[in-house]
Amino acid sequence: MRITVVIAGTVPCVGYGGTERQGEWLATELARLGHRVTIIAKPGSTNPACLVRHASSRGACIAAIPPDSEIVHFHGWYPDHLSLPYLNSVHTLQKLDTGNGANWCFVSASHAGLYGKKTFVFNGFPVDAYHVAARKTERLVFLAGIARPGKNLNRAVGLARKFDFELDIAGGSRWRLLTRSKTRRELTFFKSLHPRFRFHGIVDGEAKLRLLGEAKAFLNPVRWDEPFGMAPVEAMLCGTPVLATPRGAMPEIVSDEVGCLFETDDEFMAGLSAVAGISPLHCRAFAADRFPIRATAMKYLELYARVLDGESLP
Repeated sequence: MRITVVIAGTVPCVGYGGTERQGEWLATELARLGHRVTIIAKPGSTNPACLVRHASSRGACIAAIPPDSEIVHFHGWYPDHLSLPYLNSVHTLQKLDTGNGANWCFVSASHAGLYGKKTFVFNGFPVDAYHVAARKTERLVFLAGIARPGKNLNRAVGLARKFDFELDIAGGSRWRLLTRSKTRRELTFFKSLHPRFRFHGIVDGEAKLRLLGEAKAFLNPVRWDEPFGMAPVEAMLCGTPVLATPRGAMPEIVSDEVGCLFETDDEFMAGLSAVAGISPLHCRAFAADRFPIRATAMKYLELYARVLDGESLP
């Protein structure tokens, strides 16, 4: 099949960029499966498995689409109309007109439900790129955009102070907590001025895998409707259980086999005790079985076939 994958960013992605990673991992896996894949992404993008065309805007993207594409899969730069068959995948909480007659897909059942839709495909991961650490520490890890109030670093800091554990924090430098009004009002910057908190900035590659793999647990106390949650799955692939609030897709991603969902502080403390008995190898196997990029690619190929058959996705 001749597939064009549109990614409104630069690939390979360095640092933060979940949508870009998912788009590129999908395109690469489709190419491995024998399909002819073209990636359209921002200037500077490369991919050894796919043809890459560059664009800096939606208009330039539309012009760059190969006319012989059998289907175009947008992960951004969504078109108002396209003469070729296409599918739109949404990875974040955006204000979108999903009632425009296009075929839309989301990354979890709860995410689709927020838009009044039903079609979703879980994100997938190149599981062999993740590994279980040789050792574990007693530290917990928080990895997200630290200045984003919905990620709720403030709650993570409060739990660490109340229950006396050390916390590794990745996803930005501490000073960024002063750049958003809500995080400033919550005084998270000042609450985190203690040796128990270690800020690591934006991490990637082996530094990220080490933080995720050596942690006792991944702490994800989100207070927004998380569309999917890539970092919790990456933690599990590194053998680390997840402690998360039951918002958005978290109940779909985290089971009691590999973590615990909590709302109250008492539930958190019980969960922290419970995850100590979870085997790192079992944790990794659970995530590798549920979220491989091959499974994601196969599900998208099914959706492509339905779109090409003229079906309107629910």
